[in-house]
Amino acid sequence: MKRYILSVALALSATLAILGSCVGSPAAAADAAITPAADARSPEDAAKEAYAGWKLPAGPVAAWKTPDTPGAYMQANLETIETRTLANGVPVIIKKNPANRVFTLKVAFKGGVAMVGPDKAGLEAMTLALMARGSASYGYAELQRFQYEKSSSIGYTAAGYDWASFDLNTIDKYWDDMFAVFADCVLRPAFDSGQFNLVQNDFKVSVQKSLADPYNYAVAKLHEKMFAGHPYQADFAGTPASIGSIALSEVKDYWASKLQADRMAIVAVGNFDADKLAAALNATFGTLPRTGVALPLVERHQVAPAVYLEKFEKSKGIAYVRGDYPIADVKSPDFPTLQLAYSILNELLFSIVRTEHGACYSTWANAHGFQNPYGSLVVYKTSQPEAVKTWVDQAIALLASGKSLSVAGGDDAYAPLADTIGAYKAKYVNAFYGSQQTNAEMASQLAQSLFYFGDATEYLRFIDKINAIQAADVVAAVKAYVVPAPVSWIVVGDSATINKVDKADYLRFTAAE
Repeated sequence: MKRYILSVALALSATLAILGSCVGSPAAAADAAITPAADARSPEDAAKEAYAGWKLPAGPVAAWKTPDTPGAYMQANLETIETRTLANGVPVIIKKNPANRVFTLKVAFKGGVAMVGPDKAGLEAMTLALMARGSASYGYAELQRFQYEKSSSIGYTAAGYDWASFDLNTIDKYWDDMFAVFADCVLRPAFDSGQFNLVQNDFKVSVQKSLADPYNYAVAKLHEKMFAGHPYQADFAGTPASIGSIALSEVKDYWASKLQADRMAIVAVGNFDADKLAAALNATFGTLPRTGVALPLVERHQVAPAVYLEKFEKSKGIAYVRGDYPIADVKSPDFPTLQLAYSILNELLFSIVRTEHGACYSTWANAHGFQNPYGSLVVYKTSQPEAVKTWVDQAIALLASGKSLSVAGGDDAYAPLADTIGAYKAKYVNAFYGSQQTNAEMASQLAQSLFYFGDATEYLRFIDKINAIQAADVVAAVKAYVVPAPVSWIVVGDSATINKVDKADYLRFTAAE
């Protein structure tokens, strides 16, 4: 699950020269050799001092504006979406989709990992998982039989850090039968002790299996350190220790007090009769109580540059590198600008780090649009962790200078971004269309838009936003968010491999030199 770019008017050479003088140029290193105070500092301490005054931009650096008139995609889809409200205040978003016979119902809960501390991480996920293991009227075996016979599924989805959902996917022929079963799972879960033991064991095995993968281990360890004291410190699925500490009584209490109407929104996608669906939802989910549960405030995590070297001896000769850092809020014009910028940066990273230097299996950048948003830079499976940071910075510097990978071929590897941004926009928009192919994907987009923007239809503006972005916006965003970012890095690998890493290289923007 952890999974998972960018700046403006200053000349790149001036910006990078300033950064170089702040965070470790060769001249500064020479001075350190004769200055006892500087010589005594670790690379981390020197970097923390250099970045002490760093702040996110006070306002958007991108100059584009969302068009006043919705584009064709938004106009066509707005006609298919309507909103209802249940008797207990739960919002219901219904999207009509006559293109197939699939019916998707998503009961979404806002709050995510912030609802539970790290010591009990995984409690909400285990509660949702256990709800799918039987209800007062339908035992686990019967539930499994229904899903098999009626080509349906009941289960939960974890959507990052901030929300999760309990889902039903079925076809129109079996809707009435499966809705009755699904509603009983939510309203009257059995919470059988035998099933609880199985779920708890499944979670332990799943988390342990995930941590046996060096990249997943890297992400988990990075966030454990980077987000220490922050709600994002622990994964929604929990840790082996937190899962083992959870008792069935805690699951029951959590369902009764926290998985109720206060946090809930319902999204339905399919060829529904909206009036009939609303009546069925009111008779079931509309009866859930409001318990007064408050959603914790998710603050921005404290920014600090760092390099964590973690041993993973089974990863012989191969390292996994990831760096995370704060970026713009999802509501800012800078966020979609960063999303587009990352897609362009990905091409540069792959060309330089993998194709040119053969240094990794893959490499990428991502913008994670959570309540506490952050960007990620990843080099996956590299035999040269001591060198790849320089090449990552080279790719970032190229984009910050207004260059991109050429899309026309020929002798010139790079081209002005102003000449290529149209092609990159088209590619990114096509990827967006590709993420809307199923009713379940549409339901997730609607829920996410509702929770992050307060408007379930906001995602329909995405194409208009991307098309409004100019090359200068991308450059401004890269310079403002990526070039000067105080990145928290982790390098995971066997001892011999990670011992080659010079932390100082990861604690400064090397393209400044």
